[in-house]
Amino acid sequence: MMRTKDMIARGIATCALGLALLPGPAPARPPAASTACTELAHGADLYRAACAMCHGAHLDGNFQTPALTGRFVANWAGAPVSALEAYVHRAMPLMAPGTLSPDDTRAIVAFLLEANNLPQGKTVRVGVRKALACPS
Repeated sequence: MMRTKDMIARGIATCALGLALLPGPAPARPPAASTACTELAHGADLYRAACAMCHGAHLDGNFQTPALTGRFVANWAGAPVSALEAYVHRAMPLMAPGTLSPDDTRAIVAFLLEANNLPQGKTVRVGVRKALACPS
């Protein structure tokens, strides 16, 4: 009887050890380049449709509307990308603020970062070159 209990205890201990040594869930990966490139292309299309009429085809603005380069980048440097997304979602487009979906807003902001040669991430990082290369 004791021998059976010992064998059961050893079996349970062996199973527990085996479970403890199993690898945990894989760490979350950033989106694949093709997914990011698709989002950038969508953001470019949305920019042309909803933003370019005021901010210009090349993000250069005009006498009434600010450029989305230069000073724009300096103003948002170090800010969370989520803050930029929240602003764009809440305030743009000027004639219909708040009408962009969260996904469309995210795509436009990704396009703006790309157009300014800034890396994608959680913070607007100036002076760091982007690493993503999308096919033309």
